[in-house]
Amino acid sequence: MMKSSYKKHLYTTTLSLSAAVLLSVIGHGQASADSLEAPQTEPSTVLEATPATEQPVTADTASPSVAEKEDTAVTATSAEPAATSDVASTTEVAPAASPVTNRATTTADQATRLADSTIYLSEKSTIDDKVQEKAQAAGKISWTLDNKPLSEWKTWDMETGTLSKDPFLTITETANGNDLDLHIDVQDLFGEDLSLRSPNNIRRTYRNYIGNHELVGTNADLGVTINKTLVFRPYQDYHTHEEMLAAIEKSKEEAKPDRLVQLETLGKSAQGRDMKMGIVSKDQASIDHYLSSTNPTALTKPSEMLAALKDKTLDYKLPVLVHNTHADEQPGIDIITGLFNTFATKEKVTFNTTDEAGNAKTVTLDIPTLLNKFIFLFDFTENPDGDALNLRALANGLDPNRDASYQTNPEVRTVIQMINKWNPIALYDLHGFVKEFLIEPATPPHDPNFEYDLLSDLMLENAHHMGRAGVANSKYNSYIIPKLDWGDGWDDSFSGYTGVYAVYHGILGHTIEIPEGNEESYKAGRNAVLGGIDFLNQDPDRLLEMRLNFYLRGLNKTEDPKAENELVGPNGEVVGRVKNGRPKFFPDYYVIPMSLDKDNDAQEAFNMIDYFKRNGVLVKELKEDIGNYKKGDLVIDMAQAKRGYANHILYKGSNESAWAAMYAELLVNFPDMRGFKSEPVFADGLFNGKLGEVTTTRATRTSEIDPKAPYYVIANTSASAVKAVNQAIAQGKSVYLTDDGYIVDRDTFASLLPNYAIYGDALYKVPSGPTLKPMKVYSPNYHYNWAGVDAPAHTSLVLEKLGFQIVNTPEEADVVILESNRFDASIFGKKPTLVIGGEAMQKLEKLGVLAGFDAEKLKGGSDYEGLMKAIIDDQDPLTSGYKKNTLFYSNSGNWIEKVPEHFKTLMSIAPSDYYIAGWWPKNEVLANKVMAISGELMGQPLFVYAGNPTNRQHPVHFFRWVTNAIFGSKLASLMDYVPAKEPDQVVVPIHNQTTTPQPILTKKETPKVLLPQKEMTTENGESVQALTYQAGQSFQESPSKAQLPQTGEDTTAHFILSGFLLAISGGFLLLKKKEVE
Repeated sequence: MMKSSYKKHLYTTTLSLSAAVLLSVIGHGQASADSLEAPQTEPSTVLEATPATEQPVTADTASPSVAEKEDTAVTATSAEPAATSDVASTTEVAPAASPVTNRATTTADQATRLADSTIYLSEKSTIDDKVQEKAQAAGKISWTLDNKPLSEWKTWDMETGTLSKDPFLTITETANGNDLDLHIDVQDLFGEDLSLRSPNNIRRTYRNYIGNHELVGTNADLGVTINKTLVFRPYQDYHTHEEMLAAIEKSKEEAKPDRLVQLETLGKSAQGRDMKMGIVSKDQASIDHYLSSTNPTALTKPSEMLAALKDKTLDYKLPVLVHNTHADEQPGIDIITGLFNTFATKEKVTFNTTDEAGNAKTVTLDIPTLLNKFIFLFDFTENPDGDALNLRALANGLDPNRDASYQTNPEVRTVIQMINKWNPIALYDLHGFVKEFLIEPATPPHDPNFEYDLLSDLMLENAHHMGRAGVANSKYNSYIIPKLDWGDGWDDSFSGYTGVYAVYHGILGHTIEIPEGNEESYKAGRNAVLGGIDFLNQDPDRLLEMRLNFYLRGLNKTEDPKAENELVGPNGEVVGRVKNGRPKFFPDYYVIPMSLDKDNDAQEAFNMIDYFKRNGVLVKELKEDIGNYKKGDLVIDMAQAKRGYANHILYKGSNESAWAAMYAELLVNFPDMRGFKSEPVFADGLFNGKLGEVTTTRATRTSEIDPKAPYYVIANTSASAVKAVNQAIAQGKSVYLTDDGYIVDRDTFASLLPNYAIYGDALYKVPSGPTLKPMKVYSPNYHYNWAGVDAPAHTSLVLEKLGFQIVNTPEEADVVILESNRFDASIFGKKPTLVIGGEAMQKLEKLGVLAGFDAEKLKGGSDYEGLMKAIIDDQDPLTSGYKKNTLFYSNSGNWIEKVPEHFKTLMSIAPSDYYIAGWWPKNEVLANKVMAISGELMGQPLFVYAGNPTNRQHPVHFFRWVTNAIFGSKLASLMDYVPAKEPDQVVVPIHNQTTTPQPILTKKETPKVLLPQKEMTTENGESVQALTYQAGQSFQESPSKAQLPQTGEDTTAHFILSGFLLAISGGFLLLKKKEVE
């Protein structure tokens, strides 16, 4: 019988909540946190503050039916107050019976200043105190906390999202001889789980209460005043971001001398915070040997290492990585902080667990002995901004646990680089919160690019060891493993999750979802990791053997049938690797063409060099032409250790639509999604002896300019084209729209070439008509009610990178883009408007402002995903840059069922054989469905696009559907060009790109003629070299560099031109008149 899916499980859980609870989110005031002004230490620059109790706009956004892995990325509203406690949080599990700490009392009121006490916001406790010589005050004292009567201090009411439920502190005063005994009953202010977010959000609120609170008891008649500081902490081992940074430094300082303990800064977050990692190893030699010998040899000569391993002659150590991705899923970071302290400063660590039969046992790990076989890496958090600002997401609102493959964010790129530097044997990624205490491996469908059979048994054993140890040391009595306990819905078909990303690289990658935000979950997570380390320590040879065999399959191009046995369909039938009629699944090579091609996004192709390097995939360059493959093309020879990940990134993707549930997106497919060409080659040995190291240093672009052409058309076939055009517009240049690109004068085009990988066609006409202006864009944020935060529209993030200005109101904007459902009918009729994606389309239909419009989706299909073949009206300016037979991408499951009168259909799904990859059950209904339309609403242009062209900043190829609609349809008129007599030489200054791009060219009535000499000139305070040459003379800065392209971002361009020369090095573009033929 099929096990129930994860989503069904959540659905049932959600239904069990009463309607009253679900609706109580509506209309209540903000949590009484308002009355306690917490200092904001680090306000975020990308957020709008929204009360956690704001009414949900739709059932979808309000639904709590998502666990942490699936939560949409969010950005927070409240910054974190620095805790004012002078009581350092402990890093070892040492629960005290009564959480009391003593502080020296002040001499001024010696008699009435009681010792400080620590109160944990997630725990009930009692405090007993004695006040000498005050027995007469028993029962007669008035108490306040922070100047508010105790009667006003209530515990959190989940239904209203306010502190209004039960009395928080109850103080009993009893005469004891001459003394006064005080007994304080403390309730858990926020309940026992600080992670809860629905129907109201504790996780966004509790941090406001961390710190010192003054309890004062008075009786004026008796002259009694009693003062006591209550130190509020979330739970015993909690750390703020600053406390964590201080704690790890202290652990390093107090490290045992018999080991090497280091703190490394891996990189910077988007807001400039350090990304810290702790390393505990036996000594520096152990690290050096692993990084310079063990790891590179494993990747290139695994068979040699396997032989040495078998002979017991192999000296090796294996890295183990403990990691946190989501910063607000505390106590994840606390667990890593505590483990770092243990491994740095302790001799042994002991924990309880059980064996397979359930018999209790105690395990003691001797840390120096462990360091003979392992190097421990503690990546405290991938998201320091989130830790400081109380965010789950990155500061821009995007989820780092969907970005491990896309790598559009700096923090994620840093972590991925670190993972591929170390290639740890196991990665324990600490998350929360699944109440059942979830530990991966995941449900099917499994990605076919895994060598799943090599990892599967080890991962299951590892998970059981973790679960048993976590349960034995906490209040929880069970754990679940999705692979065993759920049928689907928690899959590993997508490399965007950090834990799953690891599996593509032969790493035992485990997402660990602790149940709650409290000390018990700290113990569960901490001991789970110790249980995992204990498992790794039982047979390190077995782990290394797995890894070497994993690499060996890639290097030997082995396709073992055993790898396919667990690639199953929903009914348990073996599906295996889908080979599409070929004898094998993996190609012999992939070729990424690098020659000049109007229809190729050259910058995105070039970016793959760095991408693959960061991800441990070897890329070569073709040294000579072979058939249709050209010298300089990039080649990925699939006979390499990480061929599985290379294939995962470059192949079309899998169609998992037969499954009832998937966790999130699964499409990666960089070539189609980012707009560059890539060809799988099934021809063994085709490029033997023809491959060399990559010499390309910039993306391909137009490198010949005809001086007779007054204008150039920049092809609208890349994101670089849009960036270049916005740069020209910002510099005040005249830019005209044409049906397949943007018209600029020749000098402007030449000035853009050093910094943008663009393709240009000479235009021997003169444009007239409207020119493009800088466009300001307004796009309402998402509001995630379940998370208590707003997050920018993905389109806003993309457009800002493309050079558009994002503004905060529709009034300031030139164009309004609606991607979320946070708008009403009043937004229409004022500015040209774009409606993007299923959520916004459903709202448009619901508002009823567009007669005859019908957005449709399948039941439960609002997150269905698909890459499909589509057909467009290629004569319309709004489809500029796309071919008639094109592609469509969506992850919001919608289409346009009815097109309003007078609206034009711009794109429809192909009639057959259209679905390429993704998860869209019943996608057969999509044949010929309309996916994009344009027309007018209330006198303003309206463009509606059913897909998600900017999803998580990944699908670069689809960005231009948005930018086309922003720039509109007003094309230039073209008139005949009558050339004036040209001088022999035209010199145009070109400056290297600076951080703030300077205007590059000046308008000239008459081109400057220079004699063939070198002279120094100065423009805008910059030193400029004028290089001039006689006709026919060639110029190269250096022979080896002459044809090397550059990234187009920040290095110097080198061009070899036919007929004239382009010399750039802070110098001039020299346009030579062609000699008379």
